[in-house]
Amino acid sequence: MDFTKEIQDIALQLFQENKIELFIGYQKLAEENRTVPFIATSAEEAKNLVFNDESAYNLTNYLTMEHAKGKKVGIVVKGCDSRALNMLITEGQIKRENLQVVGVCCTGVKNDKGELYGNCANCIMPDAVIHDSLLGTPKGKPEYQADPEVLQLKEKSQEERARFFEDVFDNCIRCNACRLSCPLCYCDKCAIDQESAAFYNAANTVPNAATALLTWSLHLAGRCVDCRNCEKACPKNLPLHLLHKYNEMVIYENFQHYISGMNEKERGAFYQYKLEDPNDFIL
Repeated sequence: MDFTKEIQDIALQLFQENKIELFIGYQKLAEENRTVPFIATSAEEAKNLVFNDESAYNLTNYLTMEHAKGKKVGIVVKGCDSRALNMLITEGQIKRENLQVVGVCCTGVKNDKGELYGNCANCIMPDAVIHDSLLGTPKGKPEYQADPEVLQLKEKSQEERARFFEDVFDNCIRCNACRLSCPLCYCDKCAIDQESAAFYNAANTVPNAATALLTWSLHLAGRCVDCRNCEKACPKNLPLHLLHKYNEMVIYENFQHYISGMNEKERGAFYQYKLEDPNDFIL
């Protein structure tokens, strides 16, 4: 997968036509041989943009940062990224009319070992669902399949699941990299901020880490788009997606097959609750 030339040409044209003030994409760091986020601020800088199998990060979190607010912005999105874009528009964090969206029909992105990321191996929606121009060949929406790791976890006893997550929480260092990298965690003040954690106690204990991560996970229930920015940012390589994917599976099964961000201006799962929805999953 390489759309470098196409994206350079589109960004250059958008700058020349004064349709954007900056373009959020990726660049290749030759000295480090890796692809990282990059913000082009002029037509001259458009030639530095790349898009390849290593364009892994969801860039939509940059849209809610200070440098992009109120500006006309170009951005490249994969399928999961575009779902986050829909959520941000629906939740009133960004304005669609300020965006020029270059969508990609994604074939999967790889880590530094050349392996597909887990969310790509079990991708829910590879094609960008919102775009002004679309690159690649659309594959359509695959039939929903619950995450294999989540299904394995579901088969464990409650005690076994508790021990599994206690080990995860025990290894959390409360750096908040997961939350800060998440495009849908945009609140200026967060209840689980370590610096102001009087509510949760700033001490880095297993119960406090559990409270912080579970609170974070519940806030993202019905909103997470499985881009896994959180796991890519986690210095401890914690399997954080299991929290979100378990929620996703429960919501899909109980809330009219809802999947977050698939449609523009579609509000979250909990806005679609009906009295006849099953509730036997509630403890």
